Amino acid sequence: MHRNDEHHLLIRIDSLYSEMMATPRSKNAYLYLAFQVLIGLLLMVYIVVCRLEVDEIVSLIAKTRITYFALAALSYFTLDAVLSYRLFYLLHEIGYGVGYLRVLVSHLGGMLIGDVTPGRSGYFLTPVFLKRIGGVRVSDAMACIFAPQGLEFLLKVGGALAAIIYLIVKVKIDHLTSLTLWVAISLLVLVGGLMLGVAWLDESYTGRLFGRIPVLKRFNEQFLTFKGSSIRIRKNIKIIVALYMVGWIISGLQWYLIGGAIDLSVTYLEFFLLHPLLTTLMFLPATPAGLGIMESGTVIALSLLGISPTTGFTFALLVRANILLTDAVGITAFIHTPLDLEK
Repeated sequence: MHRNDEHHLLIRIDSLYSEMMATPRSKNAYLYLAFQVLIGLLLMVYIVVCRLEVDEIVSLIAKTRITYFALAALSYFTLDAVLSYRLFYLLHEIGYGVGYLRVLVSHLGGMLIGDVTPGRSGYFLTPVFLKRIGGVRVSDAMACIFAPQGLEFLLKVGGALAAIIYLIVKVKIDHLTSLTLWVAISLLVLVGGLMLGVAWLDESYTGRLFGRIPVLKRFNEQFLTFKGSSIRIRKNIKIIVALYMVGWIISGLQWYLIGGAIDLSVTYLEFFLLHPLLTTLMFLPATPAGLGIMESGTVIALSLLGISPTTGFTFALLVRANILLTDAVGITAFIHTPLDLEK
C-alpha cells in the first residue's frame, strides 16, 4: 500500500470513528469496557489453566481439518449473506434503492464490531456504515435492524427451550447449569420483548415513554422517524421469520462442519438445537461477545453429550475463530467509500 493510500485509509477510519463516537463517553465507560475485557480473558485463562489439558488443546487445533474449517467459514459467510439480504429487503420496503453490495459491506462492518463488544451491541453501529456507504438515514436503518433483532431474540428463546428439553430428556442437567441457561433465556425474552414493544407498539404508548424521560426528549424527532419506518416493516414479519429459520439451518451446518474438523461425535440435529441455546450466552453483556461465558457453556453442554471438556473447549475456540476470521471481511466497511463500490 502506498503512503497516500495509507493516509486516505486513516482519514476514512478516523472519520467513521468520529461519527460512531459522536456522543462523548466518560473515562469510567472506557474503564468499564476494559474491565469487561479483563473478565473475559481471565475466564478463558482459568478454564484453560485450571480445568483443561493445554497440550491436548494445541494438539487438537494442529490436527484440525482445514477443508472442514474453510467450509464452515463459507457457511457462516452464507449466513451473513442471508442476514444482509433481510436488511436489504426491508430497506427497499421503506423506499431505499440502496444496492445489495453496500448493505452487505455495512452488515459485515457491524458484525465485526459486534464480535468485540459486550453483548454484541456493536452491531447496532451498522446504521453508521449504511449512512456513510449507502446514504441511508440512521433512524431508518436502525428501524430495519432493531425490530427484526428483537424478534430474532424471541425465536432464539424457542430454539433454546427446544435444546433444554432435548438435554433434559437425554441427560440429567445439574442445578447450576440449568439456572445459567434460564437466566440467559430470560434476558433474551426481556430484551427481545422490549425491542419489539418499542418498535411496533402503538405510538401513543412509546411516545409517552419518551416524553417522561428528560434525556430522551431531545431525540423525539428521530424516534418518530424510526417509529414510522418500524411500523412500515411490521407487515414483513413472515419473511423475517423465514430468513431467520434459513439462517438457523446454516448456523447448525457451520457448527457441524467445525465439529467434523476435529471428529466430534455430535449429530447435526444436536448442533442445530444447541446453536441458539449457546449463542444466547454471547449476548450477555458481562464480557465482549460473551468471551469465556460462551466457551464455558459450550464445554458444559457438550460434556452432557459425552464430549470431554478439553475437546469441547477446543470446539468453542474454533467456533469463535471461525466467526472472527469470516467477519474480518468487514474491514472493507472501514476502507471502501461509496465511489469504490460503484467501480
